[in-house]
Amino acid sequence: MKQLIKELSLSGLTLIVWYFVISFCLLASTAEAPFWFLFLEVANFANAARIIKRVPPPEDPQDS
Repeated sequence: MKQLIKELSLSGLTLIVWYFVISFCLLASTAEAPFWFLFLEVANFANAARIIKRVPPPEDPQDS
């Protein structure tokens, strides 16, 4: 049970990273879409980039 709680507490960071990756792929995969849809995709990607800035980078083991 403790392992499950630990995994769920890290899932917030995992969801943020997946949100960024999916929005980036969606932005890169649209070829023939209306202008308003492209605007929504760019706004979604900008929001994902803003949110992913909150994720702390992993510590470098060489710095220790």
